[in-house]
Amino acid sequence: MKGLTPAEIDTVVGTHGHSDHIGNLNLFPHATVIVSYDISRGDTFISSRLGQGEPYKLHEWVEVLPTPGHTGSDVSVVVRNTSIGTVVVAGDLFECKDDLTDSTIWRDVSEQPEVQEKSRQRVLQIADHIVPGHGKMFRVSRPQDC
Repeated sequence: MKGLTPAEIDTVVGTHGHSDHIGNLNLFPHATVIVSYDISRGDTFISSRLGQGEPYKLHEWVEVLPTPGHTGSDVSVVVRNTSIGTVVVAGDLFECKDDLTDSTIWRDVSEQPEVQEKSRQRVLQIADHIVPGHGKMFRVSRPQDC
């Protein structure tokens, strides 16, 4: 982001509407704002099919993916073709790397644990790296990595 001003940012994504993930959106006056399944630019709402489970494409290699569970309308940002593979910015779908082995970390704060488990598995299948809601980015290990 070096050299950019907030006015130059064209898209801002909030994975869900909880107060620890949303704030100061007014600092991006020219941005399309995506929060959960809602998309707007200024006073105009933009229709999408996120609520029907379909991704919302932002760029050839970037899309917003519906990943409900933590709340009923969480989204994640999937960035493909990076130097480290596919990166998923997952919000609280994954609280931190430790919740891969201790499910109570995420289940205790989930509105829909069964739905969230399905969303987590979907992301684990496509991601090489995950940026969780509360922790450092981590690499996804697969059996062939052992």
